[in-house]
Amino acid sequence: MKSSNKKIKLLKSVFLVLLLPALLLPIGCGKENPAPPVAPFSEASWQYTLEDVLSYEGEGYTTYDSVYGGTCYTYPKIYQERQGTIKYMFDGEERLMCVAWTCAADEEQELYDFYSQIEESVDAITNEDKPDPDKPLTSGRVWYREEGNIILSLMITSDLKVLQYGYLHPDVSSPPKE
Repeated sequence: MKSSNKKIKLLKSVFLVLLLPALLLPIGCGKENPAPPVAPFSEASWQYTLEDVLSYEGEGYTTYDSVYGGTCYTYPKIYQERQGTIKYMFDGEERLMCVAWTCAADEEQELYDFYSQIEESVDAITNEDKPDPDKPLTSGRVWYREEGNIILSLMITSDLKVLQYGYLHPDVSSPPKE
């Protein structure tokens, strides 16, 4: 009788260890994993709708016409301990086409330094090398990627010193020029 009880206990143990997890596995199926964020300064993915952006960022936005035929929603946003503005640009069908972050500075060198810091971080995530250091310093760079281009640019005038760091949807990204 003890032998039979041991076998039953062994079968129960095998059931709990091997079969129960297999039976519970379908409970997690059917749930979609959220798409990864598009940019390091936002949790938004390309699947975000206007409602998703408003839910994520809140109501403190301003708007203007987007270059993609829809509306651009802007919010104050701190990135890398710098105050700036995040932009969510939609097309005419309310699809998210661009997420960008912009900041201004009083001193040119501050923006050049920040530009270099962002450039190095994007090079690291895209596994690209920095352009030839013997070439003159430019005020912008594009990383051409299948998942959407990344654009980093500076605008420095006597009155304005601004950096913009943007991620473009693949539908509005251009291939590299030959």
